[in-house]
Amino acid sequence: MTGPSILVVIPTTGGPLRLRSLNPRPGLPAPAAFADGDYRPLPWSGDYARLCAPGGPVARLGGEAGVPHELRLSGSFDAGRSWEVPVCLAHGLSARGARFVGEPAQADLILWATGAVDRDLTLVPGDYALLDKIERSRALLAEVPDVPLALLLPEGPERAEAEAAFRALGRSGALRILPAGDVPAAVEALTRPNGADLPEPQRRGRRLVLTAGAAAAACLAGFIGFVALGARQAPVIGAASDPATGAASADPARRAETDPPSPPVAEEPTAKEASAIRIEELRAPPGSSCRRVAFGADAPERRPVASENGGRLTPTRLLPDLCGLAIAAAPGLRLEIGPELRAAALPPVQLADGAQGFFLREGGRQNLVYAVQALPETGTTRPGERLVHALTR
Repeated sequence: MTGPSILVVIPTTGGPLRLRSLNPRPGLPAPAAFADGDYRPLPWSGDYARLCAPGGPVARLGGEAGVPHELRLSGSFDAGRSWEVPVCLAHGLSARGARFVGEPAQADLILWATGAVDRDLTLVPGDYALLDKIERSRALLAEVPDVPLALLLPEGPERAEAEAAFRALGRSGALRILPAGDVPAAVEALTRPNGADLPEPQRRGRRLVLTAGAAAAACLAGFIGFVALGARQAPVIGAASDPATGAASADPARRAETDPPSPPVAEEPTAKEASAIRIEELRAPPGSSCRRVAFGADAPERRPVASENGGRLTPTRLLPDLCGLAIAAAPGLRLEIGPELRAAALPPVQLADGAQGFFLREGGRQNLVYAVQALPETGTTRPGERLVHALTR
């Protein structure tokens, strides 16, 4: 008997993503995540591979959870970690026979979950913009108000309000709030009912649904009971990391790369000579926040960092609206970024104009000095450049 059809919703502040498929691929050198119709791994695919590595967190979920998988989503995001909980849940449910579908009308159960995990698959409490994500998921959930819905809401400042917001949606399908301790407990809650008094499923069209009081689930020896429950759930990360991060204007990039340098004086570069390296501050626009920028809900404002003498840039203040930095090199050059910035930022993402975006981690907002070096690509004669930049409180 096949398992229930589950729509896993990965909510982001840019809109909900859908898990299209999750299939074992023993031939892959490592687990990889893709967007629909794209052969290139998503920006956060490396983090997904580490999460699913042999002996890693996902391997604890049993079955084929620890072998390389191909994960496909309806879209992507460039930053954030809130995709981890729904993806781990998908691995756990797949190991128990669940099938995943990409459209609400195909689902016996909708799983809506968000949050990051630690190495033991324990949910990491935090501010996950739950209310914003619920609002952006409203239209999708309204397509099938009678399909059972299961939620996993991590602990944080908006959790109680989020639970109330879901109850206020007025859905006729069963609603189940899963335990927010760790992923294995949530999978267990979805697949092993605590009691034997599961309601009899009623057949409607091609799908099994529960009466309004149904809120339990079962395991393969009873994945029917699971359907009798009805439940399951990230750019994106997107993270966030997650629909695509809003694209900033590429005009500054074109100006920085095409303006001709001033002629040299006494074989020394003048202050007006175009730099081989372009560094810009990524700031949250008025009324927004770095959390919304990192999740792609709002595009950042980009402000060039001025240069000083001796290969140094004007220090950047670590104000609350500073979300990160955009760094690019002129054509024919490649960048080497100092480890100080890399340690303080999320994995770099490629912005619309080709620059690398380094979004600061919450724990990385501290004084630091890093260097950026532009090195010639093979076969080019353009000289490199080295700049030093400080982030200060």
